[in-house]
Amino acid sequence: MNIWFLSAYDQPKGQSSRTYDYAIELTKLGHKVTFFTSSYNHFTHAELLKPGEKWREDWFGNVRTIWLKTIPYKDNGFWRGVNMLSNAWRAYWVGKSLKETPDVIFGPSVPLFTGLSAFLLSRQKKCYFCFEVRDIWPQALIDLNVLSKNNPITWLFGRIETFLYWHANRIIAVLPFAYRHICQYGIPRGQIFWVPNGIDFERFSRCKPYDGGEVNKLVVMYIGGFSSTHGIKVIIESAKYLQQEGIRGIRFVFIGEGREKEYYQQFVNDYQVRDVEFREPVKKTEISKVQEEADVLVASVKNTKVYQFGINSNKLFDYLASGRPIIFAVNSPNNSVVEANAGISIPPEDPYAMSEAIKTFFHMAPDKRVILGKNGREYAQKYYDIKILAKKLETILLELLEKGKYESRKA
Repeated sequence: MNIWFLSAYDQPKGQSSRTYDYAIELTKLGHKVTFFTSSYNHFTHAELLKPGEKWREDWFGNVRTIWLKTIPYKDNGFWRGVNMLSNAWRAYWVGKSLKETPDVIFGPSVPLFTGLSAFLLSRQKKCYFCFEVRDIWPQALIDLNVLSKNNPITWLFGRIETFLYWHANRIIAVLPFAYRHICQYGIPRGQIFWVPNGIDFERFSRCKPYDGGEVNKLVVMYIGGFSSTHGIKVIIESAKYLQQEGIRGIRFVFIGEGREKEYYQQFVNDYQVRDVEFREPVKKTEISKVQEEADVLVASVKNTKVYQFGINSNKLFDYLASGRPIIFAVNSPNNSVVEANAGISIPPEDPYAMSEAIKTFFHMAPDKRVILGKNGREYAQKYYDIKILAKKLETILLELLEKGKYESRKA
């Protein structure tokens, strides 16, 4: 097959690597893959194209990457919206100019404009269109209080969302219960497939097996973004509680970047919380090495309706693959830590529950910590290995192609 992926934020070997990971595996299965993405990095705000370049073709292994010149931005305001539009516009016109016909084009739900661009390209190229639902826009934006229900942008996003559901030949959802929302629009359940983010276990092949550490000594590590939705303040508050109890021997390490990082650093200073270290972000390929230092990995999110259809967390997959036990603070219908018996799950936004979970690991025998970490890795190998998931995606696409050369569902 000749497969095109349109993306706004994923980049080869970047912090968000879902598209690239699947592209690599699909090329290993013998397919041709082209990956369209913005040259402006969403996470680092670095521009990859030279002045005057509108787009450029690069190769990463067998994956062809088309870098698209887009409008830069620094926050979630007006210019990010302009960036989204520029990505969609550039992807369509560059894709249209390429003198080839793909078999299928993937377009994302984040942002919806890029998803719409993928649909329009599929019509122009007379090929299949797969709508990849990452987050459910605009509902997720409403749940996060980014948009109100009465905002004109909400209305516009809702119309685009419905249009793409109805015109997609297949809907690929990363959230396990996304179908509960999508089926409300009259979409048959059989049109929707759950394909979560996968784990490339080759990245963890050199990761030292966890030996359990020491009793009454613990390194608690967080790796990821620093924003209000990640619930990092809860972790820091739990560190303050433990300090007030007089417990020594627990060290907290926070690795990553984000607009609220300075706020959390100031919070630590203001409350004189000891044994807390903030580090710069690391490349995706280096995460496994960094995790070797941890005795327990922690993920924490806000208590919000945005996870009502499930959670698909990159950091959680990395945590599971590391073979370290996990503390997961979340309210979601799916919870891999519970399902795998890989650690302790607690309610979100509860620093007392977080401190109690940390104390449990602090006093836990090393061999029991090892067992929990091993449970998580074995569960991840069974359900989230990117090689297995790529074969699943390949089967979905081949079955689609077998139905005919070209078809489209009409609203």
